[in-house]
Amino acid sequence: MASGIIFDRNLVEARDGRDLDKVLASAGTIQIMPKDALKPFGQARKAVDRVLLRKGTRFFGGFMVADAVVPEVQAELEKISLDFEAAKARLMADLPGLIALRVSEAPEWGDVIRANAPSTLDLAENISFGWVKAPIDLADPEIVETLKGDPLAIKIAREMAQMASTHLSKPQTGKKGIAGLSVLQAIRVKAQALSFIDGRLGGLVAALDAVICDANAAKGTPMQSASALVVGGVLQGMTKASAILAVGEAGAFDVPSPVDPILGTPDADDDVAADASVAIPVATPAVPVSSWAF
Repeated sequence: MASGIIFDRNLVEARDGRDLDKVLASAGTIQIMPKDALKPFGQARKAVDRVLLRKGTRFFGGFMVADAVVPEVQAELEKISLDFEAAKARLMADLPGLIALRVSEAPEWGDVIRANAPSTLDLAENISFGWVKAPIDLADPEIVETLKGDPLAIKIAREMAQMASTHLSKPQTGKKGIAGLSVLQAIRVKAQALSFIDGRLGGLVAALDAVICDANAAKGTPMQSASALVVGGVLQGMTKASAILAVGEAGAFDVPSPVDPILGTPDADDDVAADASVAIPVATPAVPVSSWAF
């Protein structure tokens, strides 16, 4: 990755009305390379995280995905790599102009900027994008011992809980459809892809399928508002890893079925109780031990 070269944080204070963001980086230090010129490389890092966390999980400083999704992941990483290399080529071509711009924005630091600016050779050698794919065996005694204190299922559940929490922290007003449904679908995709690690993730898939199916059926009907409340409640309940694994164990969410606003609440002697939960029997899948780490 590329980074701006930084100098004495105590020396510069703009008193001439210039935009400090253009003259300085944070904490009163000089930014040799403009922030905007380096954004594509930070965006590439975030894109890698998104791709590998969509159907994988963090694993010993890298990421782990199942054998079945390796071709898909490789294809997406190759696309990111192409964009990365294009951004690198642009940065190298634009380097003289970028340095001249920095000097014009902070002329009193011109000598420092020029003396410490990277060369195109520096950029060629120090900005790179690549990955290593290595097979792993979850039955390896060393891996088993290392994971005893922090099992993979708990790590994965934490990542899912973060997805739910991130969604709930954002304003939902003005959005069409059923807010949060796409998040449940994304969590379901992740759980399905990683279900070989722990049978509870397979149970979570079954539980999510029931909620997602009901929500999709309710779209555009009088039941949509009630279904949106159920989806929101499910996401609220998924903000804790322990709750996610408990749902996976049970194979169902303990939420009331939405009530049709036209039909009203069923009477006590109706065949279906108003507070009935959808329960789906879950067969614990076999757990293969091979996967790939990136």
